[in-house]
Amino acid sequence: MSTRFLRIEDLPSESRQRLAATRVWAANQAPYMATALLALTPVVVDQSGEHPDRRHDLSAFPVDERWHVYVDPEDLAQTDVETLGFWLLHQATHLLRHHASRHPEENRGGLPPPLSGRSPAQMRWNLAADAEIDDDLRAGAMVIPDCAITPASIGLPDDWLAEQYYDVLATRPDYPGNSADCGSGCDGCQRPWNCSRPGLGALDSRLLGRDVARRIREHQRRRGDVPTGWQRWADDLLEPTVDWRRALASAVRRGVADTAGRVDFTYRRPSRRATVVPEVIFPSLRQPLAHVAVVIDTSGSMSDQMLAQALGEVRGVLRSVGVARHNLRVVCCDAGAYGAQHVLDAHDVRLLGGGGTDMGAGLAAVGNLRPRPELVVVLSDGHTPWPPGPPSGTRVVVGLMDPVGSVPDWATSVPIGPVGAATGW
Repeated sequence: MSTRFLRIEDLPSESRQRLAATRVWAANQAPYMATALLALTPVVVDQSGEHPDRRHDLSAFPVDERWHVYVDPEDLAQTDVETLGFWLLHQATHLLRHHASRHPEENRGGLPPPLSGRSPAQMRWNLAADAEIDDDLRAGAMVIPDCAITPASIGLPDDWLAEQYYDVLATRPDYPGNSADCGSGCDGCQRPWNCSRPGLGALDSRLLGRDVARRIREHQRRRGDVPTGWQRWADDLLEPTVDWRRALASAVRRGVADTAGRVDFTYRRPSRRATVVPEVIFPSLRQPLAHVAVVIDTSGSMSDQMLAQALGEVRGVLRSVGVARHNLRVVCCDAGAYGAQHVLDAHDVRLLGGGGTDMGAGLAAVGNLRPRPELVVVLSDGHTPWPPGPPSGTRVVVGLMDPVGSVPDWATSVPIGPVGAATGW
């Protein structure tokens, strides 16, 4: 059917007052969500006169990714303020937590759902996303409707992410097969009732999210009654965890690029201009290949597993940017430096040492290598004396494995966190 939309002004005054009262009530229950509630733009969907089998189910007041909330006048008239307030908070949370972009199924955008309704994957994701957020909406005088999905209602623990609920539900054929449709703002799949009106863009949505996160922190400091899920969300948004692998890759690539970008004159190969003036010998330009050394802190405080993983990440980055195997050397160092190793694979490195720590000895050994490396990567916990400067003509990147360790100001520091699965560089 062709969806018809009404203006807010076309609603009865009682319905308009109900919407206004709902925003006030919901903002009173969760004050840190006030700006998100105000950002929701009601779109009235006129389904009057439609056969019941052809009506869209808008009982959960679904949203799209541009912060439109879709309202059926009949549902609005029959829903009390408390229940409507819950659904507005619920739908705003889907948008703040970017559930649409987190939907794990591929090829989900651009097409309406099947004529028979949502796909099983859409319904399972809706259940999982609802379970993630509904236990965080139990605040103040909030009453969760019977049709809402909580972790307890599907027999799973609180405080999981939607992705965790989604994976577990896939293994349970007895999970509830249906849930209230929260719209494309939940799963990214377009709905027949979605409008083409302008709404909140990606940048405005991000700014709104940061504003809500700051309000959550302020509310927690003043009153201390913010649900754990919201606190964790605000912390992740305002202080995101940096992927150390990407940061390390970026630092190493910059160092290699700086070296590869240098040019020098050489007389080993005649210049092409020599044919113009045969009696004059012109030098040609050459682009040097990067030589890289890795200094590994092998003192007793270092974990072999973390060192092997971190070294593997460095090796992968160097291979991806074209550093030849014979241009990479590894120096193990505790209180003194051990001989440089030429290795074909990170797993071939012999981790020598286990005593005290002095990265100055390792850097000095690197400075004596010939040819001298242009880039040095140091993997250390930072509990070591550092020399006053780097080896001459080298750039130093320190992969710091202990956040309380120190790094000299002449080196680029990359904090390295707990080791997990490889990233596939």
